[in-house]
Amino acid sequence: MILRPDALVLPGGRVESGLEVCIADGRIERIRPWSGATREETDLLLSLAFVNAHSHLEYYDLMGQLDGLSYWDWIQSITEMKPKRTIETVQLAAILAARRNVRTGVAAVGEISDWPVSGRAMKRSGLSGRVFQEVITLKEYETPGQKLALARERARKNADESGLPVHLSAHAAYSVTAQTLRDISRTGEPNSIHVSESVIENQFFLRGEGPIAEMYDRAGLPFEPPGCTCAAYLDSLGALHKKTQIVHACDLTPEDISIAAERGVTAAHCPRSNRALGCPPAPVAELRRRGVKVGLGMDSAASSGPIDTFAEMRAALKAAQERGDPLTPQDVWTMATEEAAESIWLPREWRIAEGAGPDLILIDHSGARDLQTLIEHGGPARIHRMIRLTASLPKTES
Repeated sequence: MILRPDALVLPGGRVESGLEVCIADGRIERIRPWSGATREETDLLLSLAFVNAHSHLEYYDLMGQLDGLSYWDWIQSITEMKPKRTIETVQLAAILAARRNVRTGVAAVGEISDWPVSGRAMKRSGLSGRVFQEVITLKEYETPGQKLALARERARKNADESGLPVHLSAHAAYSVTAQTLRDISRTGEPNSIHVSESVIENQFFLRGEGPIAEMYDRAGLPFEPPGCTCAAYLDSLGALHKKTQIVHACDLTPEDISIAAERGVTAAHCPRSNRALGCPPAPVAELRRRGVKVGLGMDSAASSGPIDTFAEMRAALKAAQERGDPLTPQDVWTMATEEAAESIWLPREWRIAEGAGPDLILIDHSGARDLQTLIEHGGPARIHRMIRLTASLPKTES
């Protein structure tokens, strides 16, 4: 197969015209100047397929039902709504969300799964990536093994139905017991955990104050605040390491950022969800300057709205501007592609480079040859075709 698009998006977001990509045996064999005049890819731009670094496919049916709520009110409301849905409803929601990810150019996701339905949805839609089987032990504070056993059972089903790697993953520092956090971390497997999504986590861990402390009091749960930030608390338990993805990371201190960089964690940035829930704009540019790989994630449709990679990139640019530490269009495109792949540890080399085997997308640029214009005016309708070069990851890979 030879592709001769109008332009390629090369590593680092560099756009270059007049090149063709030769593909053989599921790999990019050659990148060279056009060798012929005949082209089927006129008016199209060739890019890496997008990677959704943080996803909740299972909430798609809740889109629009929780709009306008603050972070903690949203958490409380969705916690109440989740168990009232049938598994058939959740399965259909996950399948629809997976298909819409593909429509917006996504080939792989870092999927946070509670119910045992995401594996089937990813398989049916052709999505690759990883499943992080969510663990929450608040109701089982004294007997967390019950929740772990249930999570393992659901993880096995997701693995069997998807053929993808599935890992037990702690939801957040405040919703999982310290021992469970230690135990999950000691496995050395990938772990995706919500960290400092809002200011209330640091209120809780620093001073034992705020709505999380009130929730613990109502439930009669014991907790002595460690007097440090959420990130520092996780670090003290060994929960921050090279296979940890910190999600949202909005309320990080400079010291937290240093810890993240030193431990080699990756991060997922979900700017539309953060804005909708009133969370601070995350320090994305600073994390990236310190060497932390930051992938762009679309979170759940219940907080982010319609599944649209281009809308997420626009939100990332806006959030960075509001923080006073701007990102470039090249930055956010990289965060939606190669850096997102690194943030969930895809074993394939996710680059348009000779010898690599990433999935690719052809995008109708409609005259928008630069990334800024394409991001400004882009949407799922611009995705012309996805080209899958290699098979999904084997479930035994970690």
